[in-house]
Amino acid sequence: MLEKTSPYSPELIIDAKKAMKKDCYFLMPNIYSKEFCQEIKSNIDSINSNVGVEINYGGTETRIWSAQKRFDAVKRFFDESNKLVSAVLDEDHIAGTVLAIKNNPLPKEDQKNKMGRWHADSFNSQEKVFLFLSDTTEKSGPLEFIPNTHKSFFRLRKVFEPGFFFNHINLFTKKGNLRQYQSIPDSKVSPLFNKGYQAKPVIVRAGTVLLIDTAKLIHRARPCIEGERYALTAYYRTGEGYHDYNID
Repeated sequence: MLEKTSPYSPELIIDAKKAMKKDCYFLMPNIYSKEFCQEIKSNIDSINSNVGVEINYGGTETRIWSAQKRFDAVKRFFDESNKLVSAVLDEDHIAGTVLAIKNNPLPKEDQKNKMGRWHADSFNSQEKVFLFLSDTTEKSGPLEFIPNTHKSFFRLRKVFEPGFFFNHINLFTKKGNLRQYQSIPDSKVSPLFNKGYQAKPVIVRAGTVLLIDTAKLIHRARPCIEGERYALTAYYRTGEGYHDYNID
């Protein structure tokens, strides 16, 4: 049961259950206020630690792992996300970590070459709860996924059709730091668009929450080429793909 103070109403939980069973994602606008989002953005901007903090792409991306242990507002998001996922999945769940991320525009010379890789996060299930702290646009580096790539016939193709996404012999082996299902070549994804599949960029207002199974839906992050992107991500049901740190 969700507490009365939860931002997620019983009716919203019912809708989320239906959507997750049918589509493996559910968007919820206006869950958090602009003031709440701004508080976390200010926390991200003021981070003064090297522990669990990654600076990528020439300083244009900041990743802060274990953000729920650093900032009170993120701890609130962490607690409320745990209750959301537990209610939707009818089983107690606690996020492994919360990642806070900020993206600024990539240098122009890198923008064409930094399109995120299509991938699936796990071979089983991995739910994530995203909180978008800033308005997202086509150019601010939105998350993008392909609806319907979770359906049974599609997942069977992943496993049994040679060369569709995976090399059967090396299915669970790593290439570099990635397992085969964690980096899907464009040449394997592009034919889907000729068969009616459409990529869906997540273009939303600040305060929107997305619950999504990123193991079942093929997805990627677009590069930020204009504006800025702030977001939180709570990770569920996975042993890979995230980091958690002890924060003093």
